Amino acid sequence: MDKFKTTMLRMIGAIGGLAALTPAYAQASFPDRAVTLVVPYAPGGPTDILARQLSAELSKTLGQPIVVLNKPGANGNIGGMEVVRANADGYTLLFGDLTLATNPSLMREMPFDPLKDLRAVASVGIAPLALVVHPRVPAKSLPELVAYAQANPDKLTNGTAGNGNLTHLAGEVLKKAAGITMQQIPYKGSGPALTDLLGGQISMVITGLSSSIGYIKENRVRPLAITGTKRSPLLPDVPTFSEALGKPMPELALGSWWGVFAPAKTPDTVVQKLNDAINATLRSPALTQRLADPVRDKPRRSGRGRIARTAQPSLS
Repeated sequence: MDKFKTTMLRMIGAIGGLAALTPAYAQASFPDRAVTLVVPYAPGGPTDILARQLSAELSKTLGQPIVVLNKPGANGNIGGMEVVRANADGYTLLFGDLTLATNPSLMREMPFDPLKDLRAVASVGIAPLALVVHPRVPAKSLPELVAYAQANPDKLTNGTAGNGNLTHLAGEVLKKAAGITMQQIPYKGSGPALTDLLGGQISMVITGLSSSIGYIKENRVRPLAITGTKRSPLLPDVPTFSEALGKPMPELALGSWWGVFAPAKTPDTVVQKLNDAINATLRSPALTQRLADPVRDKPRRSGRGRIARTAQPSLS
């Protein structure tokens, strides 16, 4: 945990240090073609949703298309390596999350060093995770879910975005705190996990509120708790884990975190221009409105059960 905190602080500090870069752009023509934004998870999860919403507005700010490329697998490392190996010219970026800080502590072998092989470009946002269950699960509160799990060891199945992902770690924290057992089912992102939850193949998912809020509003899944230190205005009747369990849960006081990263040797001037553009986009009324209305575009499903259009994200 200490290593994780140190890594996170160093990553955030790297982003904050961008203000010291010179605004004199040597690469004045950047960008003069499309920029690829690599999402290290399958489509449909909170990371993918937010990346696509940011990209739609960022392309207007930069004046060039932003192509979202999904590279799922290895808890984000396959997508990470796609960017580490790319030319350090600003045209291939990573939409990274907390796994950049947790993976080095959880995996015996890392294919790259996030602190040495990637360069922080901009912080994008944070959001809570929500524990949602299939309506057939006989629990309408977290204490009821815990009681059910205690009476039925390993009957609950928890879909996660992959081994070591924050969605997995949150479930492990819950198991330890409540003294319960359940099966973890790893996927290549929260999107596929939510697909199976909607179909009743698994019992529960702990995922970004942004990807589940549409299904919650449609009563297709039932929310029992959220991470963080306070309730979300989107779900004012849903307690935090600490409230629901009746004891402090500092390990679940955080939520998802996202940022944009580039290959380590990307020039200062390019990084600065991207930082300026992303920050301007995050302040834009168009993006602010989209993030504030997570159910404006309802999810729909295409022919083979895949998510074709997902709910809007929220950073609430």
